[in-house]
Amino acid sequence: LLDTSASMEGKLPTAQQAAIGFARRTRSVDVAEVITFGTRVEVVQDFTNQPDLLEQAIRRTSPSGSTALFNAIYIALKELKRTRPSSPDEVRRESIILLSDGEDTSSLVGFDEVLDLAKRSETSIFAIGLRAKDEPLGRGFREADFVLRELAQQTGGQAFFSSGVEELGGVYDVIAEELSSQYLIGYVSKNARRDGT
Repeated sequence: LLDTSASMEGKLPTAQQAAIGFARRTRSVDVAEVITFGTRVEVVQDFTNQPDLLEQAIRRTSPSGSTALFNAIYIALKELKRTRPSSPDEVRRESIILLSDGEDTSSLVGFDEVLDLAKRSETSIFAIGLRAKDEPLGRGFREADFVLRELAQQTGGQAFFSSGVEELGGVYDVIAEELSSQYLIGYVSKNARRDGT
C-alpha cells in the first residue's frame, strides 16, 4: 500500500524508489499487488510475480487528494481474501506493507473495523510511518503513530518510523529479510468427515 495523498508530493519519488527496490527482491514464488491511496483507493497492479510489472505500476503513481488509509487497508485485505491458493494443500503467508506519512483524513471505514478484519484474516501488517525531520508531531501524527503501531503489533507485523525518505531503502530491506526468513508450518487434514479423528 503506497500513500499518494497530496502531503506525499515532495517525498513520493524517493518512496517510489524504495518500493521498487523491495519489488525487485520478490522471488518467483511470491506474488504482490500495488495499491495506492489518496482520496481514492486504486489497485494499480493486480497480483503478479513479475517485478518489472510491479515497478511500472509504482512509477505511474502521482500525489493527489486526502488520505483514505483505513479504506486502503480494508480493500487490501479484501483483495487478499479473493485470491485463492493453487491447491487445497497450499499454506501461504499473507502480508501488507503499508507506507504512509500521515493520519487518516477521509476513510469511510473505521480503525476498529479494519483492525478486527486484519486480525481475523491472519494477515501481518508491516507499517512504515514517514514524515519529514522538521515536521511537527502534533496530535494527528501521535494518533497516526498509535494506529500504525497497533495495526502492526496486533497482526504480527512490525512498525517502522522514518524521519526521512533516505531511510526507506533500509526499512524495506529489513521487511524483505523478515518475510523471506520466516516459515509457516501448517497441516491440512485429509479426513473429509472433519470429525477430529
